[in-house]
Amino acid sequence: MRKKILSTFVLGSTILGSTLTTAQPLVAAELAKQNPVLIAARRSSRKKPAPRKTSPAAKPWHAGLDIPYKSWLPKNRPHRVLLCVHGLGFSSKSFERFGRFMAARGIAVYAIDVRGFGSWRRNPETSEVDFEACITDLENALKLLRSKIPGTKIYIVGESMGGAISLAVTSRYPDLVDGLISCVPSGERYGDLKEKIVVGAHYIEDKDKPIDLSSEVIEKATSDEDLQNQLKSDPNIKMDLTPEELKQFNAFMRSNKDNAALIEKTPVLMMAGFEDRLVKPKGTIELFNDITCPEKILVVVGDGEHLLLEESELTRENGALIYNWLVNH
Repeated sequence: MRKKILSTFVLGSTILGSTLTTAQPLVAAELAKQNPVLIAARRSSRKKPAPRKTSPAAKPWHAGLDIPYKSWLPKNRPHRVLLCVHGLGFSSKSFERFGRFMAARGIAVYAIDVRGFGSWRRNPETSEVDFEACITDLENALKLLRSKIPGTKIYIVGESMGGAISLAVTSRYPDLVDGLISCVPSGERYGDLKEKIVVGAHYIEDKDKPIDLSSEVIEKATSDEDLQNQLKSDPNIKMDLTPEELKQFNAFMRSNKDNAALIEKTPVLMMAGFEDRLVKPKGTIELFNDITCPEKILVVVGDGEHLLLEESELTRENGALIYNWLVNH
């Protein structure tokens, strides 16, 4: 027996009435086939899937495509391929649990480092954020994966900043992407005005002096104090960005609405956490409404925070829901 809870979301001047459904992931996925807007309000134990060992990652990149990445591959030929893009400050390593979960189910997972993050930081010439270069990296990676694994569907997956980058890539190269999974891609954050004032003040003072965003991002991304401490001490995570980089980040996030409107034929699964303290779920819902492709599903996870896929925050329920969406698209 499913329990239904009525809820109302206010989107600007539009009121969206939705039925919140508590259901097992596979049941929820079936409901999603009937209703393009699925709100999953499951108050689960948030138990994470146990890591599974997978085969060593083969490296498909050729010499002309020098993009830092990590991969999690199934033992046999994959029936789906995912190309993942991480959030602000994180790296390809953030998809470790997600990658293992999917690889154990026959899906190949590749995650790149966004320019200015992860392994790019080791070289002073590539240590700064560059969104256009990252989009070109993803275009080249998609083309390469298609040539190496012909006939296999390829999806792009992104969370937070990565969700926005994935939106942009899908809007520009629809023929390279068979489906999009975009989690919390909205740039509508809590404390936006305060952030703009702080960034502006630092920009006037010294546009190249880094600002530490650890408390702003990490402490709001998860309420798990152990994970907060782990993230703050992880050398792969970069939370000190210059005002110049933050200006570029904010400018890129403002392109979200235009990019969403250009997605006309690519199936989309969009997700948000109802308890997200960093990005407003309302912003993600608005982006979902901007997507013109009719084959789209929105999932708002009732007990979800900002991180739904990265840094060991993938739950069994969300993993199963995503997998079921993939095999049906």
